[in-house]
Amino acid sequence: RRGYQVMVFVHSRRGTSDTASALAELATEFNTLERYFLTSGPNREGTDGGTSPYSRYVPRVSKSRNNEVSKHFTNGMGIHHAGMLRPDRKLSEQMFADGAIKVLCCTATLAWGVNLPAHSVVIKGTDVYNSEKGKVIDLSILDVMQIFGRAGRPQFDTSGEATLITSHDGLSRYLDKLVREVPIESNF
Repeated sequence: RRGYQVMVFVHSRRGTSDTASALAELATEFNTLERYFLTSGPNREGTDGGTSPYSRYVPRVSKSRNNEVSKHFTNGMGIHHAGMLRPDRKLSEQMFADGAIKVLCCTATLAWGVNLPAHSVVIKGTDVYNSEKGKVIDLSILDVMQIFGRAGRPQFDTSGEATLITSHDGLSRYLDKLVREVPIESNF
């Protein structure tokens, strides 16, 4: 509501698009898509009469071979996961960095491999499927801290917000790990 950009971290490639679609559907239902998700007014021009970041990306998005990129772009959102072609991942990163989109639904690979900050981050659930173990496990505290580290980077923002959506049982485990963390020291 305050106009900040948000990264929503999900735990599957398909979940990135499903989450962006669900957000767009809810925003449309509550008549808030344009107000909260789109980067400019109805014609998407810049506030100074020039071209907006959004309009500068329209030609590049239309050339993307990933239909999901263009589908979500029109709603002011983007997706990012390892299954995308490198040019499409880079396009999503650039659109978010330049403010052409307000929401980026992504997997944790973005938190580990790309220096892309946001004012707010949301971790949508803490149950992660581990194919090696063949079962669902808790998201590691290292992943949580790495993702939370995207929010409010000092060189880009004066504050940041991080939200963890988890079960009631998981809440106490994560709070304990976050609050009682032990400092790590390196010796070379």
